Amino acid sequence: MIKLVKEVEAEEQAKKEQILKNKSKLQSKDFPLPLYQSEIYPHLYREEKWFNLFSKKWVNNLVSLFTRDKIIDSFIGDIYPASKVLQMGISFGDEIERVADQIGYQGRFDIIDVNNAQISFKQAALSDMYPQVNFFHYNAEDPLPEKYDTVICYMLLHELPIVSKMKVVNNALNSINEDGKVIFVDYGRPGMLHPLAYVVRMFNRLYQPFAEKLWDKEIAGFAEHDLDYNWKKTKFLGGMYQRVIVTHKGKDQLFY
Repeated sequence: MIKLVKEVEAEEQAKKEQILKNKSKLQSKDFPLPLYQSEIYPHLYREEKWFNLFSKKWVNNLVSLFTRDKIIDSFIGDIYPASKVLQMGISFGDEIERVADQIGYQGRFDIIDVNNAQISFKQAALSDMYPQVNFFHYNAEDPLPEKYDTVICYMLLHELPIVSKMKVVNNALNSINEDGKVIFVDYGRPGMLHPLAYVVRMFNRLYQPFAEKLWDKEIAGFAEHDLDYNWKKTKFLGGMYQRVIVTHKGKDQLFY
């Protein structure tokens, strides 16, 4: 069916009005790059060449041992179209685009990051294709001004010192509405007999010194009021990766 020009214009106008209606209360803040990023990851998140490299799908698949798509597929259906979603931290690859596609133009997708360079790189990569996506220079440790249907914390916790982990986990839990959910995706503890367990341990100690805390402690252990929530955990690649979906008690079945 061929649409008239005026019909297409009317649809575009409706999209714009919906986006304005969903305007975020978040505002970017001016603050220095946290010490853990500037000291531990001095180049990775500040140079465009690394952003472009690690955003390539084949690189993402390789470093995740071809588990990345499976993990994203496992939670994308838990994000409802036309919903209000927050992501803490910019991710490499096309995870953000997939979430934006799932939400659609009728929804709103706010993304916060402590690194202005990462924001600039990702905004340029999206090329205004997703008007429902908003980027903010904001620290995930700081309280947020509104509630969301879904909060995503994708491959962020392993980069944070333990105190920051606690703040981010609690901030994420405090930022969902009564029927909302938090989706954590990160490294986990592989089984004792996992063939890569000790290789990964040594790599983490050399290059990702805060990641091993996710071996020692469940994500729920960083929450102040973990018993107020349901924690549904799924392991991938023998426990090397984990996806944890969190809801308020009484809203979903408790399963850990």
